[in-house]
Order: sequence, then structure tokens, then C-alpha cells
Amino acid sequence: MSDDNNSIKEYKGILGQVTSPLIFFALALLVIEGIIGITVVKSQLDAMQQFYMILVMAFLFLAVVGLVAWITVKYPLNLMDKVDESIARNEEIENFVESDIFRDTVVDIVADIVADIVADIVQRSQSKERENGSK
Repeated sequence: MSDDNNSIKEYKGILGQVTSPLIFFALALLVIEGIIGITVVKSQLDAMQQFYMILVMAFLFLAVVGLVAWITVKYPLNLMDKVDESIARNEEIENFVESDIFRDTVVDIVADIVADIVADIVQRSQSKERENGSK
């Protein structure tokens, strides 16, 4: 019984990944190509029939790619939601980077790094002067 529950959870997890039409087309193509491929391998078809089945698989692949390309060109608004979300995220990041808080934090970090570097250089030069003076 637990194996059935695990397999159901796995299927739900796989189907939960289908969040866009493009992923749906890819999953559908994968299933169809897999079925045809298993049929070609496991059946008692002669070499010419297997060749024709492979041609059918190639044609099906090209047909799905063409259909997705056509849908993308014909109905690009389906893709715009993702673009709008990306633009909004980019604007938020730009506003944060341009904010005074970010600038002040970066200036403080750089100042601390520069101060550490200067202190290290001064310490090295003083130790070299002591070594040269003691010789």
C-alpha cells in the first residue's frame, strides 16, 4: 500500500512541474516518443518497418516543434506573464541597488576592506624598517 502512495506522490510531483504550455508539450512529446520507441524496439517488425516508425517519430518531433513555434508567434501574450514578472523583479533590484542604504553599505564594506589593506601595508613596511634598522 505504501508503494502505491509513493508512486501516486511521484506522479503528482511530475505533473506539478507542468506549469507552462511549453513544459506540457515537452512532456507530451516525451511520452509519445517513448511509447513509439518502446514499440519499435520490442515488436517483431522487420528493418524497413522499424525505419518507417523512426521516420514517424522524427516527423512527430518536428510537428510538435513547429506547433510550439507557431503558437509562440501567433499567441505571444501567453509568454508575457513571465516577461512581466521578470521586468518587475529587475526593477525591484535596480531600485534596491540605486537606494541610499545599499550605497552606504557598499561604501562601508569597501572602506573596511581598504582600511584593512592599508593597515596590512603599514604593518609590513614597519616590520621591514625594523629588520633593516636592526641589521
